[in-house]
Amino acid sequence: CGELTALIARSADFYGPTIGNSILTETVFKNLASGKKANWLGGVNFKHSYTYTPDAGKATALLGNTEDAYNQVWHLPTAADPFTGKQWIEKIAAEMGAKSQYQVAPKFLVRILGLFMPIMRETAEMMYQYNRDYVFDSTKFEKRFDLKPTPYSQGIKEIVAADYHK
Repeated sequence: CGELTALIARSADFYGPTIGNSILTETVFKNLASGKKANWLGGVNFKHSYTYTPDAGKATALLGNTEDAYNQVWHLPTAADPFTGKQWIEKIAAEMGAKSQYQVAPKFLVRILGLFMPIMRETAEMMYQYNRDYVFDSTKFEKRFDLKPTPYSQGIKEIVAADYHK
């Protein structure tokens, strides 16, 4: 019987440029860009971590090319001290020059929306991340590798510049 050498790379929900179907893109970026209210899941006063996809890509490549990273579980670099839902909406709206307005989607509504939107179908079972603080800790990765996570405000600026101000 052979041995398997592997590693596990975990992340928070993704956000980043040119991602058309992330939950943050679908519910906040696209809505605010089109003059609609942002939709936030659960409660807007809870913190929610997101992993910036360019960071995740670099980190995954780094892990795969680092022999002593195998046979471990890693949390991909994710900025510390995440925004609350309300802060995410406010910061994205400000960067877009849009009005900061939102509505909250409770779990039952997410289940209904899942009938029509595939991203929401997957989200219903993850609602526990939205009705309390969801803070992802990538300290182990950051201590081992010289790759710091992109600050949330910078990530938002890069997304708006790449996807909404063409």
